[in-house]
Amino acid sequence: MKLYEVNMAIQSALDRLDFDPETGEIGENTEEVLKELDALEMERDRILEYVAKVALNIRSDAASLKAEEDRLKKRRQVLERKEEKLIMILDRECGGEKTDLGFATLTYRKSESLEVLDSAQAVAWLNENGHSDCIRTPASEVVKDAVKKLLKKDAKVPGVKLVTNNNCSLK
Repeated sequence: MKLYEVNMAIQSALDRLDFDPETGEIGENTEEVLKELDALEMERDRILEYVAKVALNIRSDAASLKAEEDRLKKRRQVLERKEEKLIMILDRECGGEKTDLGFATLTYRKSESLEVLDSAQAVAWLNENGHSDCIRTPASEVVKDAVKKLLKKDAKVPGVKLVTNNNCSLK
């Protein structure tokens, strides 16, 4: 029997209880209904116990999966740090030159990032020169992508500089 079926059977048995609402006297079928209710309550308790056990098993499985996930994450991070160190060694030894290593190639690509040296000075200049789209509010902050575009258009924004990076990758 399913839990909802047991609950419905309990309600049905309670509805069958025969009693006089005026006098409160219980009818003759009370013994049978009470025995049925006891049996249904035992069945209900058994079902609830089973559901609780399943829930505890699921909780235990989830906890063990979380522990395994954490262990694997730490292992992945260690391997990623090792890879970074090995790439740094290759970068140092190849000196920024594209190098064919037979089964892999060490390549470089240039990227630019904006370094804000003096935020207040840069914000003041951007406001004075009508570049409010390059400023974030409420705490005035330089929008790096927008300022980078300005610098590429030969604008001289004080308090910032364009830094060229040489990123190494192994393929």
